[in-house]
Amino acid sequence: MMLPDDHTLQKREIKHARVKVFEDGHVKLLIPYSFTDDDILALISKKSKWIAKQRVFFNKKSHIELTRNQLLMFGSRYSYFNDNTYTQKVVIDHSFKTIRAKRDLLEPDIQQRWYKHEARKYLVARTEELAEKLHFCFNTIYIRAQRTKFGNCSDDRNISLNWRLVKAPALVSDYIIIHELVHTKVMNHSGKFWILLKSYYPDYKDAINWLDKYGNSL
Repeated sequence: MMLPDDHTLQKREIKHARVKVFEDGHVKLLIPYSFTDDDILALISKKSKWIAKQRVFFNKKSHIELTRNQLLMFGSRYSYFNDNTYTQKVVIDHSFKTIRAKRDLLEPDIQQRWYKHEARKYLVARTEELAEKLHFCFNTIYIRAQRTKFGNCSDDRNISLNWRLVKAPALVSDYIIIHELVHTKVMNHSGKFWILLKSYYPDYKDAINWLDKYGNSL
Protein backbone atom coordinates (compact mmCIF):
# COMPACT_ATOMS: atom_id res chain seq x y z
CA MET A 1 0.00 0.00 0.00
CA MET A 2 1.33 3.43 -0.98
CA LEU A 3 0.74 6.27 1.48
CA PRO A 4 1.07 9.95 0.57
CA ASP A 5 4.62 11.23 1.12
CA ASP A 6 3.52 13.41 4.05
CA HIS A 7 1.78 10.54 5.88
CA THR A 8 3.35 8.03 8.26
CA LEU A 9 1.72 4.98 9.76
CA GLN A 10 2.29 3.21 13.05
CA LYS A 11 0.43 0.11 14.23
CA ARG A 12 -0.32 -0.28 17.93
CA GLU A 13 -2.41 -2.37 20.28
CA ILE A 14 -5.30 0.11 20.37
CA LYS A 15 -9.03 -0.26 19.74
CA HIS A 16 -9.59 2.84 17.65
CA ALA A 17 -7.52 4.53 14.95
CA ARG A 18 -6.14 8.00 15.60
CA VAL A 19 -5.07 10.71 13.17
CA LYS A 20 -2.69 13.53 14.15
CA VAL A 21 -1.81 16.55 12.02
CA PHE A 22 1.39 18.38 12.95
CA GLU A 23 2.16 22.06 12.41
CA ASP A 24 4.38 21.26 9.43
CA GLY A 25 1.44 19.55 7.73
CA HIS A 26 2.70 16.03 8.38
CA VAL A 27 0.00 13.44 9.13
CA LYS A 28 0.56 10.52 11.52
CA LEU A 29 -1.81 7.55 11.56
CA LEU A 30 -2.00 5.34 14.66
CA ILE A 31 -3.71 2.14 13.55
CA PRO A 32 -4.92 -1.02 15.33
CA TYR A 33 -3.22 -4.22 14.19
CA SER A 34 -6.58 -5.47 12.94
CA PHE A 35 -6.80 -2.75 10.25
CA THR A 36 -6.40 -3.90 6.65
CA ASP A 37 -4.97 -1.79 3.83
CA ASP A 38 -8.52 -1.04 2.71
CA ASP A 39 -9.42 0.10 6.23
CA ILE A 40 -6.46 2.47 6.28
CA LEU A 41 -7.28 3.97 2.88
CA ALA A 42 -10.91 4.38 3.94
CA LEU A 43 -9.78 6.19 7.09
CA ILE A 44 -7.59 8.59 5.09
CA SER A 45 -10.49 9.30 2.74
CA LYS A 46 -12.92 9.83 5.61
CA LYS A 47 -10.54 12.21 7.41
CA SER A 48 -9.36 14.10 4.30
CA LYS A 49 -11.54 17.19 4.87
CA TRP A 50 -10.59 17.34 8.55
CA ILE A 51 -6.89 16.99 7.68
CA ALA A 52 -7.19 19.83 5.15
CA LYS A 53 -8.93 22.00 7.76
CA GLN A 54 -6.13 21.39 10.28
CA ARG A 55 -3.50 22.33 7.70
CA VAL A 56 -5.32 25.58 6.90
CA PHE A 57 -5.43 26.36 10.62
CA PHE A 58 -1.67 25.88 10.99
CA ASN A 59 -0.93 27.87 7.82
CA LYS A 60 -2.76 30.87 9.26
CA LYS A 61 -0.38 31.03 12.19
CA SER A 62 2.22 33.77 12.16
CA HIS A 63 5.91 33.02 11.98
CA ILE A 64 8.78 34.98 13.49
CA GLU A 65 11.06 35.63 10.54
CA LEU A 66 14.81 35.53 11.15
CA THR A 67 17.61 36.74 8.92
CA ARG A 68 20.49 34.38 8.26
CA ASN A 69 22.61 35.52 11.22
CA GLN A 70 19.79 35.73 13.78
CA LEU A 71 18.79 33.36 16.58
CA LEU A 72 15.57 33.43 18.58
CA MET A 73 15.93 33.68 22.35
CA PHE A 74 13.38 34.69 24.98
CA GLY A 75 11.02 35.85 22.23
CA SER A 76 13.56 38.27 20.70
CA ARG A 77 15.87 38.20 17.70
CA TYR A 78 19.55 38.03 18.66
CA SER A 79 22.30 38.73 16.11
CA TYR A 80 25.04 36.09 16.03
CA PHE A 81 28.67 37.11 15.34
CA ASN A 82 31.53 34.68 14.84
CA ASP A 83 34.28 35.81 17.21
CA ASN A 84 37.55 33.90 17.64
CA THR A 85 38.22 35.79 20.88
CA TYR A 86 36.03 33.30 22.73
CA THR A 87 37.60 29.86 22.38
CA GLN A 88 35.03 27.90 24.37
CA LYS A 89 32.31 30.12 25.79
CA VAL A 90 29.36 31.83 24.16
CA VAL A 91 28.85 35.46 25.17
CA ILE A 92 25.25 36.70 25.21
CA ASP A 93 24.53 40.42 25.51
CA HIS A 94 20.85 40.78 26.41
CA SER A 95 20.99 44.58 26.28
CA PHE A 96 22.16 44.73 22.65
CA LYS A 97 20.62 41.35 21.68
CA THR A 98 23.90 39.88 20.41
CA ILE A 99 25.55 36.47 20.67
CA ARG A 100 29.29 36.04 20.10
CA ALA A 101 31.11 32.72 19.83
CA LYS A 102 33.87 30.95 17.96
CA ARG A 103 31.65 27.94 17.32
CA ASP A 104 29.30 28.20 14.36
CA LEU A 105 25.87 28.60 15.95
CA LEU A 106 24.32 28.85 12.49
CA GLU A 107 25.12 25.19 11.85
CA PRO A 108 21.91 23.31 12.79
CA ASP A 109 23.41 20.53 14.93
CA ILE A 110 25.72 22.87 16.84
CA GLN A 111 22.91 25.36 17.27
CA GLN A 112 20.52 22.77 18.68
CA ARG A 113 23.10 21.45 21.17
CA TRP A 114 23.73 25.00 22.33
CA TYR A 115 20.01 25.74 22.65
CA LYS A 116 19.52 22.60 24.74
CA HIS A 117 22.43 23.59 26.99
CA GLU A 118 20.99 27.10 27.51
CA ALA A 119 17.49 25.69 28.03
CA ARG A 120 18.69 23.36 30.76
CA LYS A 121 20.43 26.19 32.61
CA TYR A 122 17.52 28.59 32.37
CA LEU A 123 14.45 26.34 32.64
CA VAL A 124 15.71 24.22 35.54
CA ALA A 125 16.68 27.28 37.59
CA ARG A 126 13.43 29.08 36.74
CA THR A 127 11.30 26.05 37.65
CA GLU A 128 13.04 25.72 41.00
CA GLU A 129 12.60 29.46 41.61
CA LEU A 130 8.88 29.47 40.79
CA ALA A 131 8.23 26.28 42.74
CA GLU A 132 9.81 27.79 45.85
CA LYS A 133 8.04 31.13 45.39
CA LEU A 134 4.59 29.58 44.84
CA HIS A 135 5.07 26.72 47.32
CA PHE A 136 4.93 23.78 44.91
CA CYS A 137 6.82 20.52 45.27
CA PHE A 138 7.97 18.41 42.35
CA ASN A 139 10.23 15.40 42.09
CA THR A 140 12.56 15.67 39.08
CA ILE A 141 12.75 18.00 36.09
CA TYR A 142 13.71 16.85 32.59
CA ILE A 143 14.52 18.92 29.52
CA ARG A 144 13.27 17.05 26.48
CA ALA A 145 12.58 17.45 22.77
CA GLN A 146 8.88 16.61 22.58
CA ARG A 147 7.44 17.16 19.12
CA THR A 148 3.91 18.13 20.15
CA LYS A 149 4.16 19.24 23.79
CA PHE A 150 5.90 22.09 25.58
CA GLY A 151 5.48 20.54 29.00
CA ASN A 152 4.29 17.51 30.93
CA CYS A 153 3.83 16.41 34.53
CA SER A 154 3.75 12.71 35.41
CA ASP A 155 1.80 11.03 38.20
CA ASP A 156 5.07 10.92 40.14
CA ARG A 157 5.33 14.74 39.88
CA ASN A 158 8.19 14.59 37.42
CA ILE A 159 8.14 17.65 35.18
CA SER A 160 9.31 17.62 31.56
CA LEU A 161 9.89 20.84 29.63
CA ASN A 162 10.62 21.30 25.94
CA TRP A 163 14.04 22.85 25.29
CA ARG A 164 12.45 25.10 22.64
CA LEU A 165 10.89 27.15 25.44
CA VAL A 166 14.21 28.99 25.73
CA LYS A 167 13.21 30.67 22.46
CA ALA A 168 9.91 31.93 23.89
CA PRO A 169 9.25 35.08 25.94
CA ALA A 170 9.41 34.66 29.72
CA LEU A 171 5.65 35.24 29.75
CA VAL A 172 5.25 31.96 27.85
CA SER A 173 7.91 29.80 29.51
CA ASP A 174 6.68 30.89 32.95
CA TYR A 175 3.14 29.92 31.94
CA ILE A 176 4.23 26.44 30.84
CA ILE A 177 6.27 25.94 34.01
CA ILE A 178 3.43 27.06 36.30
CA HIS A 179 0.95 25.01 34.26
CA GLU A 180 2.97 21.88 35.00
CA LEU A 181 3.51 22.85 38.64
CA VAL A 182 -0.26 23.16 39.08
CA HIS A 183 -0.53 19.64 37.69
CA THR A 184 1.42 18.43 40.73
CA LYS A 185 -1.78 19.23 42.65
CA VAL A 186 -4.47 18.71 39.99
CA MET A 187 -3.58 16.18 37.29
CA ASN A 188 -6.48 16.96 34.94
CA HIS A 189 -7.72 20.10 33.17
CA SER A 190 -10.88 20.46 35.21
CA GLY A 191 -12.42 23.76 36.28
CA LYS A 192 -10.49 23.45 39.53
CA PHE A 193 -7.22 23.30 37.60
CA TRP A 194 -7.91 26.50 35.61
CA ILE A 195 -9.11 28.40 38.69
CA LEU A 196 -5.92 27.43 40.49
CA LEU A 197 -3.75 28.30 37.49
CA LYS A 198 -5.38 31.73 37.16
CA SER A 199 -4.75 32.44 40.84
CA TYR A 200 -1.03 31.77 40.35
CA TYR A 201 -0.69 33.26 36.86
CA PRO A 202 -3.40 35.80 35.92
CA ASP A 203 -1.75 36.49 32.53
CA TYR A 204 -2.01 32.89 31.36
CA LYS A 205 -4.38 33.77 28.49
CA ASP A 206 -1.80 36.18 27.02
CA ALA A 207 0.73 33.34 27.03
CA ILE A 208 -1.74 30.96 25.36
CA ASN A 209 -2.51 33.58 22.69
CA TRP A 210 1.22 34.00 21.97
CA LEU A 211 1.64 30.25 21.60
CA ASP A 212 -1.39 30.04 19.32
CA LYS A 213 0.08 32.73 17.10
CA TYR A 214 3.81 32.08 17.20
CA GLY A 215 4.23 28.59 18.66
CA ASN A 216 5.30 27.20 15.29
CA SER A 217 8.34 29.53 15.39
CA LEU A 218 9.87 27.70 18.36
